[in-house]
Amino acid sequence: MKTIVKTLLMVLLPLLGFTQEGNVRFTDQYGPFYSTYQQDNDFANRKLIAYPFVREADVMWKKITWEIIDLREKMNHPIYYPIDTLHERKSLVMALADGIKSGELFAFRPSFKNNAFEFNQDNIIIPDSLTDLDKNVIVWPNNTLVQRWKPEEITQILVKEVWYFDRKTSQLNSEIIGLCLIREYRKYLGPPTEQGFPMDSIPRMNYLFWIYYPDAREYLSKIPVYNPYNNTALYSFDDLFVNRKFKSYFVREANVYNDRLITDYVTGRAAQLESEKIKKEIFDYEQDLWEN
Repeated sequence: MKTIVKTLLMVLLPLLGFTQEGNVRFTDQYGPFYSTYQQDNDFANRKLIAYPFVREADVMWKKITWEIIDLREKMNHPIYYPIDTLHERKSLVMALADGIKSGELFAFRPSFKNNAFEFNQDNIIIPDSLTDLDKNVIVWPNNTLVQRWKPEEITQILVKEVWYFDRKTSQLNSEIIGLCLIREYRKYLGPPTEQGFPMDSIPRMNYLFWIYYPDAREYLSKIPVYNPYNNTALYSFDDLFVNRKFKSYFVREANVYNDRLITDYVTGRAAQLESEKIKKEIFDYEQDLWEN
């Protein structure tokens, strides 16, 4: 009798292991009733992984820097695409815009003073006015053209972050302070010509708005990012930024000259070398500590 029971268990246990609760297959998420499918990796119920607590007394060195994430770089395409919502996936621009409109995020006007920016409550943007930011209105007899920003026009992101060395853990860490969307487009100068469109225009690059990243982390931790290497192993926008899964280059560091931009004193190849110099100084600081 014991032999029969053991044989049945050996046969039935593997079969039970391959059955799913409620007889729901993973392919049902692609069917017409996908909204009722409950994924194991449900981003809506994700919990934010907080930064480790760091005392101010343990920060023995820090440097504030500004970097540019060029969304046209192949590695940064998961941030730029999709242009519109696709299979419940959003680009970073669309995710931020939806969060601002729903009141879950605050956007700040990019008012710069002495090349610096502060997240002041007086600079908070009203959600209803988000679409009217940086708009261009052209009026001619019996017609009006309003040129508003589009998600596909956001081609760069300015990242302000702080690098610091924690002497308690003997680690060099970085934390993002803010994200600023940069719009590149052609601004129309006047009404259509006799030949119609295209109109006379000039290339423009404007800062659209800032997001204070520490307050946006919880919201961004619930929005998945497309993984081009494995569609199952998705991660969130917060995972992307915290783990630095993007390609960027330095454009500014805190300095005595009003935190001036690199391009304020060098251009071309020299600017690229200066950017690499800032990067090298940051990582060499940690290496030099271990050598000494």
